[in-house]
Amino acid sequence: MSALGPDFVCIGPKRSATTWLADQLKLHRDIWLPPIQELGYLDGGFAQHRGKAYLAMRWTPWEIAKRVIRNKGPGIGADRAFLRTARALVEAPGFDAQGYAALFAPAGRRLSGDISPMYASMTVAEIERAAPVLAQARVLLLARDPVQRFWSELAMHARKRSFGAVDYGSLAVARSFFDEPARRRQHLLSDITARWREGIGAERLGILFFDDIVADPAGSLRRIVAEIGADWCKRLPGLDPGHNRKRDAAPLTVAPEVRRAVAGWFADELDRCADLFGAHGAAWRARHAGQVER
Repeated sequence: MSALGPDFVCIGPKRSATTWLADQLKLHRDIWLPPIQELGYLDGGFAQHRGKAYLAMRWTPWEIAKRVIRNKGPGIGADRAFLRTARALVEAPGFDAQGYAALFAPAGRRLSGDISPMYASMTVAEIERAAPVLAQARVLLLARDPVQRFWSELAMHARKRSFGAVDYGSLAVARSFFDEPARRRQHLLSDITARWREGIGAERLGILFFDDIVADPAGSLRRIVAEIGADWCKRLPGLDPGHNRKRDAAPLTVAPEVRRAVAGWFADELDRCADLFGAHGAAWRARHAGQVER
């Protein structure tokens, strides 16, 4: 199947458990994930990968270990085939649907997928352009409380010092982060949902809730594996479903008045999520009710 494109695509915005999902799915004999974890091809081509070291086979002990885990053995043929296609796409202008589909051909009889958080920012036109190559794919949206996701992503940037020596917990930085146009397309979950439903059809979009993953990681993973068509019994031992390598990341220190202000910016979005997602969205709105002034 994978010769025709991916079997599943995950469009969860950043800090919505995409890394957890990729880590867990690598441990299934039924599943092969590409060597580049976030392909990001559908929304902008492969130019962002030009010159990167990971476009060639690497032989450090760490890279070898990761390759053995992903491939469930020492074989390197699938990775070599993928990297040949990836290097060709880096140099190819425009959108090459056949080239993108070829990235998944090395999976053979196994299932394969594209887990790229940046797809949450795609426009309806970009989604419609990609729709033919996703015709067989199960499209999954990882949905998280938008206020909590906002703070988690900003905390990540604070740890990386992405914006330089600024006060990441200040109202000014939070406002700038909220208002930046490209980032707003990731902040507003209701808008992401509407764009993807319009682009591929509402019946094609599956919703996975971050809160469910946190509350019951094993049960959530079983449901995800079943939804993408893999056999749970072929899961390899070695990684607990509750394992999250980003769990202990340092939180961001933020004054209460700044948190209240941010919750207020999301007030309308929380209302839309309550309408869209039922009990989950209502729980998000209730979680921040004491901070939102209407």
